[in-house]
Amino acid sequence: MNTTLRATRKLGQLITLCCFIICGCSTASNTNTRATLNFSSIASLATQTSTSQATSPELPTPSSSVTQETAPLSIVAPFDLVAEKFKSFVKWRRNCSYKPRLCNIGEFTIIGTQFSDDFAAMMREFAANNIFARPGDGERKVTVETISHDKTAMTAIVHGCVYDTVVLYMGAGIYDDKVASSLSSWTMQWHNDDWFWTNYQIHKKVYSQNLCNT
Repeated sequence: MNTTLRATRKLGQLITLCCFIICGCSTASNTNTRATLNFSSIASLATQTSTSQATSPELPTPSSSVTQETAPLSIVAPFDLVAEKFKSFVKWRRNCSYKPRLCNIGEFTIIGTQFSDDFAAMMREFAANNIFARPGDGERKVTVETISHDKTAMTAIVHGCVYDTVVLYMGAGIYDDKVASSLSSWTMQWHNDDWFWTNYQIHKKVYSQNLCNT
C-alpha cells in the first residue's frame, strides 16, 4: 500500500516537473520570438525611413526657383544716330579728298541715285587730273548748328558752317588754296538701316573770312 502510494506521488511529481519544463521552454521560445519580431519591425521601419528620405524629391532652392528677368535691350531710334553718323561722314569726305581714286562711293551715298553718280564723277575727275589734298595742309572744319528731322520721309538735314583752308594740289602744283567759309546744309536719308548723304547745299559763301565765328 505504502509502496503503491509512493510510486503514485513520484509519478505525479515527475509529471509536474515535465509540465514546468515544457511551459518554461514555451515561454522562453515566445519571448525570443517576440524579441526577434520587434527587432525586425524596428529595422524595417528604419529601412523604410532612410529609403523614403533618399528617394523624396529635393525642394528647389530659392536661387533656382527664382527666374532672373533679362533687362530689355535699349533700342536706339534712327534719328538718335544722325549726329554720330555725320561725324563719320565728315571724316570719310576728308579722306576722299586725300585719295580720290580710292574713295568708296557706296559708303555714304546711295549707289544708282543722281547725287551718288555726280559725286562719283567728281572723284573720277579729280583722280584723272591728279587733284588731291594733303594731310596737314589746311583743314575743312565743319561746325554743326542744328539738325532737323522729317519722320515721314525719314530724312535729316544737318545745318552748319564750314571753314575751309584746305590746299588742293594738281600734281606738283597748287590747284586751289583759297580760304573760304560757308553756311551749308547736308541732307541725310535713312536707307537700309543706315544714314546716307543725298544732297548738299551752300546757302552763303565768302572768301578770306570766317562766317563760323559770327
